[in-house]
Amino acid sequence: MNSATLCLTEKTVSLQRAYEVAVDENPANEKTSASARKKRAVGKHGYFWAPGRTLRIAFLSGDQAFKDAVKSAANNWLPHINLTFDFVEGETGDIRISSEDGIYWSMIGTNALLVEAEEPTMRLSPEHHLAPALFAANVMHEFGHALGAEHEHLHPESNIPWNKPAVYAAHWVDENADEDDYARRSVDERYFNLLDASDFDYSPYDPKSIMHYAVRQNWTHGNFKIDLNLVLSEKDKAFMEKAYPHSAVQHD
Repeated sequence: MNSATLCLTEKTVSLQRAYEVAVDENPANEKTSASARKKRAVGKHGYFWAPGRTLRIAFLSGDQAFKDAVKSAANNWLPHINLTFDFVEGETGDIRISSEDGIYWSMIGTNALLVEAEEPTMRLSPEHHLAPALFAANVMHEFGHALGAEHEHLHPESNIPWNKPAVYAAHWVDENADEDDYARRSVDERYFNLLDASDFDYSPYDPKSIMHYAVRQNWTHGNFKIDLNLVLSEKDKAFMEKAYPHSAVQHD
């Protein structure tokens, strides 16, 4: 999300299994037509939890101050979703959070159900003392992933004028590296490979989204830049309100 700590999202090993788990959790995750319910670009199917259900959230590590800061930031989503967060004692939960220096990472939505029970589904760097606003933004971003959202800068309609050689250089990647080179492929997937519009139903591109990376001016052509978004945007809220409507049937 920022120049120091980039968010990483885990790619599930079996897309078929991910689909089965997602649709079993929430039948609305099955891909809909363009004329039906609109969804942000979240995959060939959705990864949303069943509206009305309670998500049990456990901490695998971290001190109490870290846990309190995570809870406070994550709860910013609650007014906009038909879900309940239950931060539980112990290490058993639908979402399991590990405190690890320099890492921001999350499974996407229902893919958390594919993770072994003793393993984390989210990792957060314990920076709440050093930069509370930045930490809160990172937590909201990762919980956006946990609720089923992808990175907004990879939106099919994203119009970022990337200076690719500059981005490659910043990541110590030779701009002439083969497309199959691991380091180049990692940068491409992180910044440049937009989601395919033919595969997704999505809402309009939102440069103010909490799910958007900050974009450095020296990584683009011209004067284009996007500062780090520290709060939920209005489109973030609207997107989640559609994904988790309060009119949905309640689940235990």
